[in-house]
Amino acid sequence: MRNAFFFMSKILIIGNGFDLYNGLPTKYGHFMSVMKTIETSKFSSEVQFDNLFGSYFQNNFKADFESIERSYNIELIKFNSDRINELNVLLENSLWYKYFKNVLEIDTWIDFECEVENVLKQLSILFEAETEQSKKVNYFRDISINYSDFNLFEIIEHPIDDKELFSVSKKYINVRNGSIDVKRILSDLILSFEEFIIIFNRYLKDVVMSFYDATNSKRKLPFHLLDHIYTFNYTPSLERLFNIATSKITYLHGKLGDDTTQNLVLGVSDLPERMKNSRMFDFTKYYQKVIKSSNLKFIDLSKVSKSHFSEKVFYIIGHSLDESDKEYIFDLFEYLKLDKQQWSKICVFCYNEQDEESKLRNLFNIIDKDIILEMNKTGRLYFSSLTDDNISKEFEKELRVNNFTF
Repeated sequence: MRNAFFFMSKILIIGNGFDLYNGLPTKYGHFMSVMKTIETSKFSSEVQFDNLFGSYFQNNFKADFESIERSYNIELIKFNSDRINELNVLLENSLWYKYFKNVLEIDTWIDFECEVENVLKQLSILFEAETEQSKKVNYFRDISINYSDFNLFEIIEHPIDDKELFSVSKKYINVRNGSIDVKRILSDLILSFEEFIIIFNRYLKDVVMSFYDATNSKRKLPFHLLDHIYTFNYTPSLERLFNIATSKITYLHGKLGDDTTQNLVLGVSDLPERMKNSRMFDFTKYYQKVIKSSNLKFIDLSKVSKSHFSEKVFYIIGHSLDESDKEYIFDLFEYLKLDKQQWSKICVFCYNEQDEESKLRNLFNIIDKDIILEMNKTGRLYFSSLTDDNISKEFEKELRVNNFTF
């Protein structure tokens, strides 16, 4: 006879809010504001922090600018002028950047995904509007799409002074039968979308990465007490700011790198139903995960029955719990449901009351309400204010474990 036990474990899951909590400019709006500054600039010498963040960014993101000032020695943050000027050139030729620059209602990366889906839905409407008459004359009228959007993509044009009448650009018309060349339109949009991802990767690599060496933080958070970390971010913030070993981290949506080595997953959860026949899955996250070798294992549900003798806590920091990552959220709650011991828990850190309400609404949108209510009532789903003190208290908690003999 001898004693045996199953080890308890603490798992951390982080999203973009974790980078924001650490003062990094990784919001969608941050990225676009810096791109707008770069687009109108030309640099001949080393680029200073204020050159990129001191005007448009500071005016539009005052609180975030102050957070950067608190977290980093901004006088030490420099950017390579050649790399920034290269970004300028990439922006000139980016159709998706031109489009997003003109869509002012986007605030978050989730809004970004919704807007990509909106473009695809409008495209499907255009394709379905084609008739035998339109093939003969290449004129369309009263189609429920946003004409200005497709002007930006250079897909349609107005041949005469009639705002309700448009034609498809000649390069997207099949010369043999006059029909819309759907495959070419989608191929060009996919190519441009990949170029946009490269631009965003360049931003992370050439701008955001410059912040790490200028940190003035002396914070000591007990990340060493965690067994593993899953990140939806592309940035090495855990390694660079908290000295966490890369072997302890799984990058679920890829990681920044050189133009040819980056494998960023950035797109929509699924194609609009009417576009699936096109097989242009390049816009979807699930396709990108496979093609970019980012389809990594998340929570292993097959091991739940073997680990029910110990307590497992899943900590979530900076993730919205939105539908766009619902398959991961399903797995977390499925783990709790399969745990016969009912010791496993989910702890969600929130910035404030409004953030907690938003996350809870997102959960109710994708998980059965009875499951959420039951898990919360029994203390297996709980919320904590996002502060360094609360993070430390949670990570330092002793978890339960059953000892038994055989």
